Amino acid sequence: MGTSVSLQYYFMTQEEFSKLLARYSRGECTPQEEEFILKWYDTIHASQPEAAEEDNETTEARLWDNLQRKIKRTKKSSFYYTWRVAAAILLLVATGAVLYFSQYIFTPAEESVAVKDFGSKYTGIHLIENKTAIPRLVKLADGSEVTLKPGSELRVASVFTNNKREVYLTGEAFFHVKRDTLRPFLVYANEVITKVLGTSFTVKAYKGARQTTVAVMTGKVSVSTNPEVIQKKHTTQEVILTPNQEAVYNRAINKVTKKLVDVPRIVLEKPTLFEMKYESTPVGKIFEVLEVNYGVEIQYDEKILSECFLTTSMSDEGLYQRIEIICKAIGAEYTIQDTTITVTGKGCQ
Repeated sequence: MGTSVSLQYYFMTQEEFSKLLARYSRGECTPQEEEFILKWYDTIHASQPEAAEEDNETTEARLWDNLQRKIKRTKKSSFYYTWRVAAAILLLVATGAVLYFSQYIFTPAEESVAVKDFGSKYTGIHLIENKTAIPRLVKLADGSEVTLKPGSELRVASVFTNNKREVYLTGEAFFHVKRDTLRPFLVYANEVITKVLGTSFTVKAYKGARQTTVAVMTGKVSVSTNPEVIQKKHTTQEVILTPNQEAVYNRAINKVTKKLVDVPRIVLEKPTLFEMKYESTPVGKIFEVLEVNYGVEIQYDEKILSECFLTTSMSDEGLYQRIEIICKAIGAEYTIQDTTITVTGKGCQ
């Protein structure tokens, strides 16, 4: 993260500090902020292990108090002062956000087992279980990372083959896959196979659950049904997902559907949503900015809404909240069908 972001943290108030943590909880941090937080995991776990026992409010209050003491007692040169305080605040913000979600790195305790659940032909499979109450970060041999949620299991070969990388999931996990165009990464989970070359996504596949879901954060993902598990005569179903899209497999009706995730994230590396000034701006222009920043499709009748203008600002609301505010302002409504948001209204006088 660059110096400009560091200085932004340096000058923020306690209220802004709390809002940053709240934004992270809603999945609305920028990709740079997300990457920064993940990279600080090792430092946080090593330097603040006792904080795992605190509740969220206590943790946030302690971090803010430490931040203020750090600023008051630092009396060195302006340049040195700025960098030291900026670094301290970045560490505290990252620590607060990470503790807010209990995302810690643990060295996985691996046990050699034979995987038979999915008909695997491997014999050298390692079982990684998360029996704790918090997520654990598992680093795979190819450089990929998996955040394994509590009560979940991951089965993975000690050495990937030359033409593919396969893992088997029971439960829920977030995958950040290292790109390898020659060896696709495959996640087997219940009746679903998720195939990627390099991207980040979440798979939720608990035993006995009615549904298996795959939600994409970055990149492109292929989700298909696994004929070896379903054991029914049917045509394999496949959907392609892009950021903020989700595939849901329903066991009862043996069907894969595609939809938007419940909390869409900003996908632009450098978001433009907060840079623009919206003063008597055409509604269509605002919708275009939302489309680009979130990577979603927003449909509306350009002719009907051509006379609708708004003066507004973008704060901490999520995508759906922003669209709802716009619709109320112009007397319109919106619906979500599959992965498309449709806005309808009578226009503005």
